Amino acid sequence: MDGFEFTMGYLGAGERGQRGSELEAKKTATRVGSGRHVPGLRSADLLGRAKPVSGKASAPTRMAGSSPATKPERIFSTGTFTFKTIKAIYADSDEAVAAGKGAGVNLIRRQSDGVLYIEKLVPVSTPIQQARAIAEIDALTQLTLAGAPKYINQMLESFLEPGAAFGSIILEYCEAGTVYDLIQRKTLERQQPKEALIWHTLAGLSKALHFCHTGIDVDRFDLPPPQDWNTLCHLDLKPVNVFFTHDGSKNGIPRLVLGDFGCATTWRDIQDGTAKRTLQLRGTPGWFPPECHASSEGGWDGDYGIPTDVWQMGAVAQAICRLILVPDMSFVMRGRACGRHYSKELNDLVTLCMNPDPLKRPSAAKVASEVRKQMEARGLVF
Repeated sequence: MDGFEFTMGYLGAGERGQRGSELEAKKTATRVGSGRHVPGLRSADLLGRAKPVSGKASAPTRMAGSSPATKPERIFSTGTFTFKTIKAIYADSDEAVAAGKGAGVNLIRRQSDGVLYIEKLVPVSTPIQQARAIAEIDALTQLTLAGAPKYINQMLESFLEPGAAFGSIILEYCEAGTVYDLIQRKTLERQQPKEALIWHTLAGLSKALHFCHTGIDVDRFDLPPPQDWNTLCHLDLKPVNVFFTHDGSKNGIPRLVLGDFGCATTWRDIQDGTAKRTLQLRGTPGWFPPECHASSEGGWDGDYGIPTDVWQMGAVAQAICRLILVPDMSFVMRGRACGRHYSKELNDLVTLCMNPDPLKRPSAAKVASEVRKQMEARGLVF
C-alpha cells in the first residue's frame, strides 16, 4: 500500500461503507434530466438562508458565534441535519481570512447516524468574500447535481445565517490524509514513492479535471455527454488540496479525491472578467504556471484556465516524485520532470503537462487516455 499507514483515521469500516452507500444514493437521487447538466444554477440565495444541495427549503440556522474558532461541544443544525463538532482541524490566521481565504476546517459528526463530515468555514463579510463563497458553492453544487465522480470531493450542503461572518460548506470527509502529508512522511522516511502511486494519482486527477472541464465521467460510458456544460476550472491544485480515503481503494492505494474549490471559476467568468475580480488576493505562490504569476496585489496576473489545471496536475505528480513542495520547472526544461527513479513514459507525460507553452499541454481527457494505457500495461486498475 506504499506506506499509507495514516494516523488521521476516524471512520470504522462500517461507517466508511455506510458513507459510500449514502453518497452513491444521494448522487442518484439528485440527478437532473439526463443526470449530467444543471442549467443556470446560481447560489446567490446562500447569503440569505440555509441552502442544502438537494434544493429542499430549510430554516435559517444560528451558528455558534461569528468566529471560525469552535468548541468541541458545539452542536448546530442546518435545517436538514444536526451535527456536532468533533475537533477543529485548523483555523486560518486573521490575515488569511481578511485576504478572502477560508476561515477554517472542522471535523463534524452527523447526529442521526454518526457519519463524519468536514465543515469548511468561509468568510462572507465583504463583497469579494461573498462572491468567492458563492463561486465555490456554485461550482460544488453544479458538480454534485451533475453526478460528479468519486474523485471529486462531494458536498452534502451549504448554509449561512443572515448576518453571520462565516458560511459553512459540509463536505465528504477523506480520512487518509493529503498528498502533502504523503510527501512529508516519505521525506522523513527517506523513501521514494513507488511509480504505481504516481499513475494512480494522475488517474484520479485527470478523471476529476475531465469532469470539471466537460461534465463527462470517463468511467461512465452509459451516460450521454452534457449539453452546454459550464466549464469549471479548479485553479488551485496542490498537495494540500488532494486528499485520500480508504473508501474505494484501488491497486492497494487509497482513493484520490480532488478538493478545495475555493479558487474554482467558470470559463464564462474568466471570459467576462468576473473571475479576475473574485480571484483577487487568492492563489498559492509557487503554484502558478509560467504564463501566470502573483500580482503585486497578491492575486493572479496573466492567463489562466484549463491549461492551468493541467499544469498543476503535472506539478502535483512531480512534487510526489521528487518529494518537493514547490514545482521546479528546471527539471521540466530538461525533460525529466519526475527524475531518474521513474520510467520514461511517466517523465514524458508529466513533462508534457508542465510544458511552459499552455497551448502545447494536453487536455485532461488525453492525459486520462494515456494514463489508462500505461496503467493497463503495468497490470494496474485505472
